Amino acid sequence: MQQDEEVGLPVRAGLATTGLYLALRQIGRGELQDAFMQETVARVPAQERIVHVARDGVGWAPRDTAPAGIIFHVARCGSTLLAQSLKRLDGLAVYAEPQPVNEILAPPRKWPRADLVAALRTLGGSFARHARGSYVLKLSSWNTLYCDIVTEAFPETPWVLSLRDPVEVGVSLLASPPGWFQGTAEAARGLVAQVDPGHAAKSREEFVARAYGAFCAAAAGLDPSRGRLVPYPSLPEAVWQVVAPHFSLSIDASQRDRIAETARRNAKAPVGTVADFASDAAVKQQAASAELRQAIDSLARPQLERLTNLHADTIQR
Repeated sequence: MQQDEEVGLPVRAGLATTGLYLALRQIGRGELQDAFMQETVARVPAQERIVHVARDGVGWAPRDTAPAGIIFHVARCGSTLLAQSLKRLDGLAVYAEPQPVNEILAPPRKWPRADLVAALRTLGGSFARHARGSYVLKLSSWNTLYCDIVTEAFPETPWVLSLRDPVEVGVSLLASPPGWFQGTAEAARGLVAQVDPGHAAKSREEFVARAYGAFCAAAAGLDPSRGRLVPYPSLPEAVWQVVAPHFSLSIDASQRDRIAETARRNAKAPVGTVADFASDAAVKQQAASAELRQAIDSLARPQLERLTNLHADTIQR
């Protein structure tokens, strides 16, 4: 079997009329300790090569190259802790917010939907070769808007959606907006249009509430039997009580202890540094403006309630 250094980590993807192009960088799976995969790409010097998959060959991948699980999330909700915790499991690779997935899903769409599904399957095969075993995809928050495309690409893969109180998420997004919220690039404009197609948001508060509601609405369209909701207060116990069993991953007592130790640290701290985790839920609730709360109650909570009702039998609160 090839070594991961020979196979290469897929770090970029490009869709062209001639097919799918993947940039593979010689980064071993053991290096994937950063909170986000692109941080590892920036931190670790490595050679890179470009692989071309002809258009008529895109989509072919053995069934056993699908991820063991997919993590969707609504942003600033504990998904990084979830991903970093799963990295403590022996033999499991976790690809956190990989840029190639973003590049395949980002609007405007260069390929028809069926071809995007095929491209994701081919990309999954590339991740499987790099992982040399089981792997999990933890996706970017806005990928949740297109979760139906992702789950169509991997129809037998279970998924989870990481959630947090929309007020707390909203406060975080207003304080530090993701790039696509205010971006002027074509992809950012497409994402904004997906969240607020009628440009009805009259304020930043309304927009973040619409974004949260759009994430929940997209997830509500998926088959609930394949998914589980992971509320922020249920972490870290939900890692071994909900997520691992749902992904068919075994966790022994020592691994559970390592995950509990991970939860006591800041999951987004740079590699090589240690920072203790401090809960900020109360601070965020106190910081929320009346305008944000009103927007959340009107635009986000109804979608969240609909989603949680669909998963009422399985949700751990």
